[in-house]
Amino acid sequence: MKSKAFAIFVGAIMVLSAFAGFVLRGNDQNENVVVPSGNDSLQTFGMQGRLVEWDFGGLQDALQISPESTVMAYWINLSASQNLTDAATAALPQSLGLSYGSQIYSTKIETLAHVDFNGTWTEFHEIMPYVVGYNGLVIPYQDYMMIPAGTDFAIVYGKPSLFGTQDSVRQVLDVITGGLSAESFTLIGDEQADLQVAALGSGGSGMPLSGGYKEFYLGVKVAKSPDQGFDLFARYLQPLASVGSKAGEIATKNNLSYSTTGSEMEISGLVARENLQNVLMALLGP
Repeated sequence: MKSKAFAIFVGAIMVLSAFAGFVLRGNDQNENVVVPSGNDSLQTFGMQGRLVEWDFGGLQDALQISPESTVMAYWINLSASQNLTDAATAALPQSLGLSYGSQIYSTKIETLAHVDFNGTWTEFHEIMPYVVGYNGLVIPYQDYMMIPAGTDFAIVYGKPSLFGTQDSVRQVLDVITGGLSAESFTLIGDEQADLQVAALGSGGSGMPLSGGYKEFYLGVKVAKSPDQGFDLFARYLQPLASVGSKAGEIATKNNLSYSTTGSEMEISGLVARENLQNVLMALLGP
């Protein structure tokens, strides 16, 4: 289903680019967007709309605009390392931004997040400069511009821009305008990382290691010297014995530290560039 959604979205972006009036803005202006009402589009609905304006420096920021029912989320800095981007693309659930990032906008995606909730999903894309104007059909919701992409999907521009089914995007906009956000994720610390993944065992077998824990968190960052590889740390809260055993095997095989403290288990260490994809696929797989 996601493959179909992605194909629809990429096709819609091409159509929008053909007859839509886009305006780009840097990150230092905060005025409301004004939708142009010129004659250069097939259909024009002149209206004013709000842009998404939210800090987007890590997974915590993404979770603050994710619905309370979120069971898995990840955030990645696509400018940090091509090696990391390639490894994440192979290991993470399919993502529009990871798969088609170079084809979507007139400038590349700098950072992205993907969140799963209520049996659906939404993606957040940060580009610089970012789109603030659109000349065409929009669906107003909570004073935001929802731009239809195909029959079921929608885009909302801003920092970050949103993409998902129209229903899922509405749920995210509800959070942005004051609804309850995801607050069940407790393992995300203050440390900075270029890739962050969080999951709840309540999400079921589709979660990393089949959800055999109460909560999971993974952080990966480029080492100080890129040639050294990547610093990796993974934490599990209340892991099942089978998860503890498998995580221990992964740690031993890849020369990573492994420890347990109370109900928490942690894996950490340096991962070589050429081995990053294998380690991520092992930790994020079933």
